[in-house]
Amino acid sequence: MRKPKVSLFFGAGAEVGYGLPSGGRFALDLFRTPAQEDKALFRERLAAIDRTSAYAAKWLPDDYLKKRIHVFGRTDFESLMTSSLEYRKDDILAYLDRFDEHASRLLRGWSIGEDRLRDLYAHEIGTSVGQVLYGQAVKLNPRLAESVPLFQSEFFSAFLHLLELHPGHRELARHVRAILELLVGSCGQRLIAKLNEELFESAPDKLSVFDELSGIFSLNYHHVGQTGMEIVLTETPAEITLDSPLPDMMAGLARLLLEDIYACTLDYQALIDSHYRYLYNPRAQWAKFTRIAVFLHTVRRYMMNCGEDRREALANGPGYYHDLAGLAGRADVQAIGTTNYHYFAEEIVRSAMPNVPVFHLNGSVGEFYDPYRNVILDGYGHGDGERDGNGERVRGKNGHGERDGDGGPGELRRDGLTVPFIFTQSGIKPLTSIKMSKRYVELYDRFLESDVVCIVGYGFNGDDGHINGLIRELASAGKPIVILHYGSGGESALKRHYQGRLRLHGSERLTVLPVGDDRKVGGAIWWEALLETHAGRPSAVV
Repeated sequence: MRKPKVSLFFGAGAEVGYGLPSGGRFALDLFRTPAQEDKALFRERLAAIDRTSAYAAKWLPDDYLKKRIHVFGRTDFESLMTSSLEYRKDDILAYLDRFDEHASRLLRGWSIGEDRLRDLYAHEIGTSVGQVLYGQAVKLNPRLAESVPLFQSEFFSAFLHLLELHPGHRELARHVRAILELLVGSCGQRLIAKLNEELFESAPDKLSVFDELSGIFSLNYHHVGQTGMEIVLTETPAEITLDSPLPDMMAGLARLLLEDIYACTLDYQALIDSHYRYLYNPRAQWAKFTRIAVFLHTVRRYMMNCGEDRREALANGPGYYHDLAGLAGRADVQAIGTTNYHYFAEEIVRSAMPNVPVFHLNGSVGEFYDPYRNVILDGYGHGDGERDGNGERVRGKNGHGERDGDGGPGELRRDGLTVPFIFTQSGIKPLTSIKMSKRYVELYDRFLESDVVCIVGYGFNGDDGHINGLIRELASAGKPIVILHYGSGGESALKRHYQGRLRLHGSERLTVLPVGDDRKVGGAIWWEALLETHAGRPSAVV
């Protein structure tokens, strides 16, 4: 009996078990990471360019060496908040509606713990958490929302009650205000969106004057969400211990919740998209060109540092990548795709399955992009370069891939500017290069040849529509898709959820397997459950 042909696709969730950041935490950390080192590197690259070249004369602005190098900072907080409220307002409100569930989840990983915190609160205040609720005492304007479950929350009510008893506690007050700003801002954004769409309940179609009045309402984003942005992105949290005063403990919990809200809902796609186009035209807006260029270097350095910090776990496991050694003996693995930026998967896969290719669909720390020529360069020996007789990566056909002077892995050296080829949260993807287009086509063809495609740790987010479309095409072509879902849930509900994410007409080609922290489905390791579900089953490709 032949081995089943299996292909896999990994998202950020596949690396959380190794201690690497999730997508939300990754976003927060990027905007908290100082960029001075990356500014200095960018300045060095500029100085190395031949000023007499056509590249410098025609592509770069006049006096580019004297111009300031800009980076993202506090001035961009309003743009971040605008995008988050416009695109994630429903997610923010859904989070606040389940405030106590999130508080309990965060307290399970906090040194104090929920039971201990509740005991300390009851002992000092004289009432238990949840005994005093503000659902009847605080009412939001009904034009914004008919009901607000947040004020019925036990923990948020505990914050409010504690503020009544300690009105001068500045940190707790700021954190509570930041949460309220997100509530009011999200409700306000929803109301404004509805008003702008429905200024007139009815009007003749032939009278365009009514359409010209659309979109006249807007929020003042300078006063919405900025408190929380300042707290989360610029301030170091205070150390909380069992000896800390109760108001400090509760302020610490409020800070955890506030940071978690932003980690789940921060949207910086509009900010990146508004800058990415200037990679191709630095003369048009030098400030935006340098911001996005330096930002991409910061992303790469952050990812490299994460890899160094977790090197032992990444080398030894356990984790999804190390589980592939077991799968290799039972299945014929066709290809592995990933949205992750590091090359850990490729290194681990190569040791277990040396002939299986790994495709980085959102770029990687080992690749660089030349916006002047719209080409991808392999600067770390882990991209799409040729392989030698032993299957090892070698320099690509385009002749680039130069290393540092000591022969070790390093960034590209060439007469011009390159940026790390990494797609962060963005709707603009430079897929027009031949190399990237071929990568997608080859991965799709290999997936199509498989009996089943298994997806691990991938969230099908809107800014990855190019990948969602690839998977949707596979499902539409009759390819069985198995999705490992972290957590629990009913099979039919989960299938409907992912059907909606993929925008499929039906869910018959989808199988969803709930998986836990131990990477097991029921009592079986995930790849065993995958093979039990689809072992040797031919796909109905049409």
